[in-house]
Amino acid sequence: MLPADNLAPVGCHYCEVEDGWEVTIFASRTEIVGGHLDGKTFASAFALDLVSLQQLFNPIREYYWQALSMAPDDELGPHVAIVGDHLGHQVMVRVLAAAPDRFESGRFANVYEARLDDAW
Repeated sequence: MLPADNLAPVGCHYCEVEDGWEVTIFASRTEIVGGHLDGKTFASAFALDLVSLQQLFNPIREYYWQALSMAPDDELGPHVAIVGDHLGHQVMVRVLAAAPDRFESGRFANVYEARLDDAW
């Protein structure tokens, strides 16, 4: 993940499945504290180095980009996913464009004190 600004903390959700691992990575949201935008949240802007990501896998079995949410309950939303072998294990990695709603903001931007506080 290549930050376009001061990247908020990065979250990771992972689980073991029958045939390997699923790993989901996302930059947390930043919540504004104070001022006229108090309580609003914003996603961190970043780019993803796809060449470096694909070099982690040998072989790559699937590689795709989901441009939009597929349904109202699709918490993954827009993301890049890659499935392949890494160190002898099948792994699916998803990098989400924005943090799922169920995760609280990972950073708070205090307007009055002009500072960023990481929550996690």
